[in-house]
Amino acid sequence: MEKVLIIHHSEIALKRKKRSFFEKKLADNIRYVLGKGLKVVRDENRLVINNPPEPLDDLMNRVRKVFGVSHVGAGFRCEPSVEAISETVLKTLAESNATTIAIDVKRSYKQHPFTSQHVRIHLSRLVEKQLGVKTDRKSEAELNVEITRNNAYVYLKKLKGFDGLPVGSSGTVLSLLSGGIDSAVASLLMMRRGCRVDFLHIHSYRSSQEALEAKMSKVVEKLTEYGLRTKLYMASFAPFYRTVLTNPSRLELLLFRKYILKTAEQIARTDGYDAIVLGDSLAQVASQTLSNIVAVRPSTDVLVFRPLIGFAKNDIVELADKFEITNLVQKSYKDCCSIVARHPATAASFEEVEDEWTKLGLDNAVEQTLKNIETHIYTIKAGDVTLSSKPAIQQALDG
Repeated sequence: MEKVLIIHHSEIALKRKKRSFFEKKLADNIRYVLGKGLKVVRDENRLVINNPPEPLDDLMNRVRKVFGVSHVGAGFRCEPSVEAISETVLKTLAESNATTIAIDVKRSYKQHPFTSQHVRIHLSRLVEKQLGVKTDRKSEAELNVEITRNNAYVYLKKLKGFDGLPVGSSGTVLSLLSGGIDSAVASLLMMRRGCRVDFLHIHSYRSSQEALEAKMSKVVEKLTEYGLRTKLYMASFAPFYRTVLTNPSRLELLLFRKYILKTAEQIARTDGYDAIVLGDSLAQVASQTLSNIVAVRPSTDVLVFRPLIGFAKNDIVELADKFEITNLVQKSYKDCCSIVARHPATAASFEEVEDEWTKLGLDNAVEQTLKNIETHIYTIKAGDVTLSSKPAIQQALDG
């Protein structure tokens, strides 16, 4: 017998003709997170890592964050015989503190000379007789036995993953990241549907470095644990603020939303993003009433996703807790929306916003912002997120 990590997916199994593509992408992502020295192999409906290095708890925690993983278990691989399975089960339970367990046996290869039920009954009697461990199907401790054509897997320790599809299997999108809870959760939901997600953050600090140190770098590092490799575009909102400071408007907040959306549109076209992602939740705040969402809609054919549009705030917080980002994104931060008008119009029209935009000449603010964008690349390998930075994208825009 040898130590293994057993990795299961769920939705990928439904892909039929494209299944091998998704399984390969999932295996590639797991290798990327753990380090390319580890070999990930397929055994029927699961992925397996043979002889994984210690500590296994750390590896399991990293694997469970890879979207597409339903659950990951740490245990042993042995020959698919009742004798070998029995020996492995006794070793597994002897190393645990379990006094009562549920035994779950699955046999995918039906040509073996035994049934799942036969093996389960045999193991139940064996562990009670030799170890004094009682079996109860309602026990929280579950011993898993999976029997394939050429192998059997036995594991007691299991962590639940986030399911979904592997990042990179559904295109690339640009998410408008505010630093708050909504945009972070929206980004994670798009990752869980297989999108590679990069970020645009417009800040109110004196420099991008100051904004990164205040909060944003830690936020993006955490998101990169799920997104594997992300790019963060950073720029000051000073060009917008200088314009509206001398020309106050009751539409100021809506104009700001249009400003960051137009900036994102330009980056999306230049750098080839398939869509833009917003953290809007319908009617959660005044700027996100239906009429105001329509009023600042893109004037081009750029696709916009709003994965949280029907979510209540408590639903969003529950997801943030699940992804373990709540404390980080709720850290105090001087975001732009706290500086622009606090009491926006709640029922503006598209025409009103367009007229005010043209009157103030805010296309120039977008151009100035694009000239000063910085990009920061975050990657995760062997559990560590690293950062590299690049200058503004104006050269690419001019090209």
